[in-house]
Amino acid sequence: MKKILFVLTLFLGCTFAANAQGFLDKIDRALNKVENTSNKVDNASQKAGRIGSKLNSLMGKKGESANAAEMTVLIEGINLAELKKISTGLESNKKVSDVKMKYNASGSTLTVLFNGDSEALFETLKKTSPLITDESVQAIEDEGIAIKIEK
Repeated sequence: MKKILFVLTLFLGCTFAANAQGFLDKIDRALNKVENTSNKVDNASQKAGRIGSKLNSLMGKKGESANAAEMTVLIEGINLAELKKISTGLESNKKVSDVKMKYNASGSTLTVLFNGDSEALFETLKKTSPLITDESVQAIEDEGIAIKIEK
């Protein structure tokens, strides 16, 4: 009787092991599919990047963003409407690759990718808003500009 139980237990154990191996094979195949899909997405994003750079070169923006420096413009005492106007004015400039705006009533920030130095960026800012003048500037440094607008 003990031999029958032992053989039955051994048989069930082997059956369970075979089922477990089949389950592990399914998991392995699923992981391979996920990895293949991830590789396809990476390849597609690389192709999209190449297409985007080709479009930029056709539109005359070739190499501008590669040479652009990220500069921060801190502005105190400005309302949201005027900040949006300045941001839009900067975006239309050929030397500006990107503008990110953060508004806060006490002090707002514009992060600008600009192809030039901070003095040239300040001159561009003065053209976007009559509120920005030589008197309103507090600092012009390599990495950014600080402006305080008095009302």
